[in-house]
Amino acid sequence: MFFGIAGLTADLTIMADPKIALFTVGLVLVASIGKFGGAFLGAELGGLTRREGLALACGMNARGSTEVIIATVGLSMGALNQDLFTMIVAMAVITTTAMPPTLRWALNRIPMRKEEKQRIEREELEQRGFVPNLERLLIAVDDSPNGKFASRVAGVLAGTHGMPATVLHIPDPSKIESTMPEDPDKAVAVPTPEEKKSNGKQANDKKNDKKTEKEDKKAAVAREAVQQAAAQIKNKQKDEEKVDAPVEVTTIVHEQPSPAVIAEEAEKGYDIFIIGLEKASKPNAEFDKGVTNLAKGFDGPLIISAVRDDLEEKPDDKLSILVPVNGTEPSRRAAEVAITLARATKAPVTVLYVAVRTATRRGMRRGIRTRRHEEAILKDIVAIADGYNMSIRTAVLAERAADEAILSELERRNHNLVVTGVGRRPGDKLFFGDTASALLEKSGRSLLFVAS
Repeated sequence: MFFGIAGLTADLTIMADPKIALFTVGLVLVASIGKFGGAFLGAELGGLTRREGLALACGMNARGSTEVIIATVGLSMGALNQDLFTMIVAMAVITTTAMPPTLRWALNRIPMRKEEKQRIEREELEQRGFVPNLERLLIAVDDSPNGKFASRVAGVLAGTHGMPATVLHIPDPSKIESTMPEDPDKAVAVPTPEEKKSNGKQANDKKNDKKTEKEDKKAAVAREAVQQAAAQIKNKQKDEEKVDAPVEVTTIVHEQPSPAVIAEEAEKGYDIFIIGLEKASKPNAEFDKGVTNLAKGFDGPLIISAVRDDLEEKPDDKLSILVPVNGTEPSRRAAEVAITLARATKAPVTVLYVAVRTATRRGMRRGIRTRRHEEAILKDIVAIADGYNMSIRTAVLAERAADEAILSELERRNHNLVVTGVGRRPGDKLFFGDTASALLEKSGRSLLFVAS
């Protein structure tokens, strides 16, 4: 409304007078010289090049609101006459209209810096990425090394964008139910000091209080593990020694969780569910019923950890990561998770593609297409790492079954963690395919399944 009234107040018919038009051109030149002079001086002091200073000046030369407001006030006070007011409004309109084409022309003359190119490429990758688009995490862990490692993974993911996380602490995974309990909302509440004092007269209540306090301390340990891992990657991103309050972590203690409990919590809007329980799998290459029951309650992406070997003894130990890829979206998501872990821990990463080729003439032609396909897949993963100034190793193994190739590469490179992308298969049991089952059964190294 203001600018509309100001525009109607201006009388452009006076521009027909050559003297007024000449004064208006002079006003535009004086205003532009002032802007360009200040911009060039600031660019020189700021260490910019002359071309960058020119682009800065073209962008700064647009004006409108401040000048028109002051001119309107001056007109109402009688400090300006109608002709001068119209000249000022015309100057504001001309410089503002000229800014887009002149700025576009100036920017085209500036060579793109390496850092700017990397930033643009990283933003393009993040637009279609998996980890950068996560906003909230749900984590179910116990007190085992596997739970501590899952908390570490969750913290690293949360720290990428400071996303909030909720830790569901499970004191006894054997109590996880497969059906809805009588009271699914029943959780172990933290008693206040007054409640403890009033209930301290009975011995049973005292025992329950001590048990609750112990469980709360363990839940706090899980929360701190998430926050420490989040601070680790934030320190890496900002190159700072300390980062206070890295992520907001909420803890919930539940003695008898079930799919219904997880589903009810999931309604609050979580993007991924991370599970880390002591008994992740059975000896027969199946996931433990506790893991299966928890996963039933969450329809979105999952991350399930199964630590073994050195990570079972030291969940905070240094990582060396192997990522099998096959060009599918789950494998790309797994690669993103692996690269995010590597950024925080400075871990080496090997991206493995398993191919099968034949020796016939038709097979040779098919082999050429296959190699191009392999190169495209590996190039896509390498581009993700390049966006974060990381270097990763790539490998291609031919004429082997996928699980055998992965196990062979594990031994050859001495990796201690396999991050693999999998897809959920329908059925009552949690099943991610034959390759995942074979790894679960045969691998002596730690596994991280990224399922979608």
